[in-house]
Amino acid sequence: MISIQLLPHASSLIESLRDIGYSFESAVADIIDNSITANAREIKIYFDFKDKKFLLAIIDNGIGMSKNELIEAMRPGSKNPLDNRDSEDLGRFGLGLKTASFSQCRKLTVVSSQNNIQNATRWDLDFIAKENDWSLQILDKQEIADIYKIDNLEESGTLVLWEECDRIIDKSLEKLTEETIYEKIEHLQKHLELVFHRYLKGKNHINISINNEVLKPFDPFFTSHLATQELSEESVLINGEKIKIKPYILPHYTKVSAKDYDYYGGVGGYLRNQGFYVYRNRRLLISGTWFRLIPQSEMYKLARIQIDLSNS
Repeated sequence: MISIQLLPHASSLIESLRDIGYSFESAVADIIDNSITANAREIKIYFDFKDKKFLLAIIDNGIGMSKNELIEAMRPGSKNPLDNRDSEDLGRFGLGLKTASFSQCRKLTVVSSQNNIQNATRWDLDFIAKENDWSLQILDKQEIADIYKIDNLEESGTLVLWEECDRIIDKSLEKLTEETIYEKIEHLQKHLELVFHRYLKGKNHINISINNEVLKPFDPFFTSHLATQELSEESVLINGEKIKIKPYILPHYTKVSAKDYDYYGGVGGYLRNQGFYVYRNRRLLISGTWFRLIPQSEMYKLARIQIDLSNS
């Protein structure tokens, strides 16, 4: 028997990676995961819509990366999901930065700074298609200076920039408009306020903002209200790891203001948002589902159950 190296065609595989199934909101959340793992306390999202072209930058003040670390981070599958990870790491497969970005844009630029030394790399899908090769571009100082919002990158931190965003809107819509962009951003804000609500509050909270508007945590369990019933927590051990399960019964509409009742119904209302809320390292992964154990019904619409998993 002999073996040969059979590498996938770069242009074909990278186009396939674009169809893994991210929404715009979940793609941005995956980038933020990396920022939180890098110990960022401030995560700033900026968007612009000039000349009918949409730009989105996500900038954090985390630990940043050296040139070699940055290049490795740009490698698809940069980490093995079977490897042990730091307990606070929100990543799993080493694909999030790349696949999340490719799902929304054709040009991904990442600038990272350590001790005020900036390095930048770029995946340009059109360049890859032309060369049919895994050709990562390394940017020079002048190219870095021209990057959107580069002046907001601090001494340490990372900037992720999406350009040539051809998948921000549904394919059924013919073109991007200012109205569709702001509708997308509004959905993004609500999504991030829910997904990272446990990071956005408390003593060591982080700040996330969109065009300088600071996000507010959306607690799906309405724990601040006295009429919310917190039921007893249970634990399940699987392979030595503890899974915590805590049910909540939200207040009946007669016990809260009409404004609060509507607000905590969430997007889609109480019927849609009942059920399990699954977290890994306090980051929401799945919300509002019974996993087909029981159907959604009026009887259970105030029931929400928090499940906490470790990243292993």
